[in-house]
Amino acid sequence: MYPYLLKTATVVTSLFFLVMATSCEKIDFIPAPTPQQPKPVEPATDPDHPPTVTIIANNINKDTLLYLVNTARAKGCNCGGTIMPPVPPVKWNDLLEYASVAHSKDMYDKGYFDHISLDGKNPGQRIESVGYNWWYYAENIAKGPSTEVVVITGWLNSPGHCKNLMDAKFKEMGVGKYGSYWTQSFASTTK
Repeated sequence: MYPYLLKTATVVTSLFFLVMATSCEKIDFIPAPTPQQPKPVEPATDPDHPPTVTIIANNINKDTLLYLVNTARAKGCNCGGTIMPPVPPVKWNDLLEYASVAHSKDMYDKGYFDHISLDGKNPGQRIESVGYNWWYYAENIAKGPSTEVVVITGWLNSPGHCKNLMDAKFKEMGVGKYGSYWTQSFASTTK
């Protein structure tokens, strides 16, 4: 009934798999840290003193990022020789997005590239500071990719980053990009 839509969907799907199979940009990566061990869930921050919101422009397409991540999670992956079975999809979380874009901006502004910020904060402390009460978390960072497809392809081709992306313990994610710096935060508030 709609041959144009079917043809367009086929072309887009074909292009997606072609791009996922090849990478045409240099991507700088550092090894992904091992996800932190679970901690007891603590009460939320003081309701009488809610965190102040700061707006940072985040030039990403979250629908594309969720599609790419959840497509990989649905199929399963070979992460550097470790076969990761299919796992449930993750949902977008605005607090994780904010922690991610704030870390990307901090790396950009201060000229470093690391999971530990120059003030000594790790990913768990950063996501906690925006009000996300995590039970389990991990972070992927990249410097250089210009598109969502390229950054996700790079992370899938890096064993530690791929394992973070495929970890069934994670229920939510957020991604932030500032300049050429990307941060992807995964977390869960419950087991």
